[in-house]
Amino acid sequence: MSNVFQDQINVQQLDSHTYQVGFDAEWAIGPMLHGGCVTASVYAAAQKHFTSTLASRNQPDVHTLHIEFLRPVTLSVSTIKITDLKVGKGTNFIQLTLSQNNESKCTALATSTNFDVPLGPTATIDTSSPSAASLPGLCPIPDFKKIEAQERDPNWIPSKTVGELLPLLKRMTFLYPVPESPPGILDFWITFDAPEKFSGVHLAMLADMAASPSDTLLRTGGTLDMHKIHAIKKDAWEKNPGKTLVGTNSVKEASKSQIWNSTLTIDVQFKRRVTGDVRWTFTRATTRMLEGGRMDQDLDIRDENLKPLCLSRQVMLVIDARRRFKEKGGRGKGSNL
Repeated sequence: MSNVFQDQINVQQLDSHTYQVGFDAEWAIGPMLHGGCVTASVYAAAQKHFTSTLASRNQPDVHTLHIEFLRPVTLSVSTIKITDLKVGKGTNFIQLTLSQNNESKCTALATSTNFDVPLGPTATIDTSSPSAASLPGLCPIPDFKKIEAQERDPNWIPSKTVGELLPLLKRMTFLYPVPESPPGILDFWITFDAPEKFSGVHLAMLADMAASPSDTLLRTGGTLDMHKIHAIKKDAWEKNPGKTLVGTNSVKEASKSQIWNSTLTIDVQFKRRVTGDVRWTFTRATTRMLEGGRMDQDLDIRDENLKPLCLSRQVMLVIDARRRFKEKGGRGKGSNL
């Protein structure tokens, strides 16, 4: 299975409880790394630990991951040190600290499991339709064959983004619903350019992958406002049915934004092992409240049949965007996201 993203992380075991993870310029948002890519790096180190140092426990899968982001992670190699908090028959608890140049950037807790081994009962939940899958208002599942053949799907708008903000996006195609999502909700599908398919590290990255809920709720009209983005994409889709819109972004344009979302914590629960059998994922991002600069966001990530893959919950602060882009503000080209 081709896995460019996992190769970029390139987790290396330095000793039984110390790991090194790489980075790539594709992960950059201004001078910092995208939080989802940091989450994926921590996930990769945890999984490596479960399958090496703790391999005798036969719990190779990351079940839960909690991360507290202490400081921004920059474009450089990171070291992750792990402490075994509890090693058990049903699950292992470990603590991870990611640092750069001997400065702690984030701390995390992870638990392990073996998704092949049942630990208790199972109940089957119908996901054959959006209503059955507890996703009210969701448009019908796309005809992926039509999308990939550049043919028109009446319910979904295909889009790619090529630019300075998170260049990784150039290898991903997003599908947005033709009718605009209601306030506080954003639905979208994602696939990576072939032959890359989803793995656990991809899901960890997607746990922090959504358009800015604050810009959208406040209708800022900026680069990250989904109302603006949707209007541009829908107009292009109507003029060129079936064609994938290629938009752009830039640090210069983003630095003009008044606000930026800074994640304090993220909690991710993985529902099953993904080993290359998933080509498309669906995400519903939900925000319930933005008040006084404090905001929540939940992401419900599913496979092509709307079966759950992972759930994430973030606590965010909505801050002055100049704090994010102060090192590179004013550089770069414009944007037509």
